[in-house]
Amino acid sequence: MVSDSSAVKAHKSLLKISKRNKHIQFYEYLYKSKIISINSRLDKENNLQFFIAKTIISQQVSVGAAKSIWKKVEILLKEKKIIITPERLVKCGLSKPKASYIYEVLNNVELQLVSKKTLKKMQDDELSKFFLKIKGIGPWTLGIIKMFYLGNLDTYLNGDLAIKKRALYFFNDSEYSGEDYSPYRTYLCLYLWQSISTSLD
Repeated sequence: MVSDSSAVKAHKSLLKISKRNKHIQFYEYLYKSKIISINSRLDKENNLQFFIAKTIISQQVSVGAAKSIWKKVEILLKEKKIIITPERLVKCGLSKPKASYIYEVLNNVELQLVSKKTLKKMQDDELSKFFLKIKGIGPWTLGIIKMFYLGNLDTYLNGDLAIKKRALYFFNDSEYSGEDYSPYRTYLCLYLWQSISTSLD
């Protein structure tokens, strides 16, 4: 059993909501699932720019490929004597567009100066205004920042392909917004992601 009380509370709430809304398949899946803790998934090692760089790398590539590329980029970023250039990032395995995005993120003064505390105080529209003007950061990346950097519990990634797939399976709607499960839509996503690697038949 997970000792994280917020995770236990979220799991109980998701069970209650799924039962009330007659999401029977999802209720049965949750009932059998081990409790997931968002706290254990928060990135507490990387600063904001490194976190965004890592997230951009994970877009549209396999988990294995993303880990391999990030490992090379991370070594490069931690080498203080080397000047980071888009060309050096490309040599790590990144495409030219992604290398350009990450280069801009690393040199973005606003990202360098803003604190996590300040970001946590921002409303959703403020976060969107702050982040979405930066090349390489779209709604999906912003959602990941809110979930795993800021620890926001009520973020739903309806643009995520795996989420769409599981929303279709459990809720008969690939465009499902997750509103029923607020204020625990981040946990909803975590369980939907987890279900991808679980046999549901």
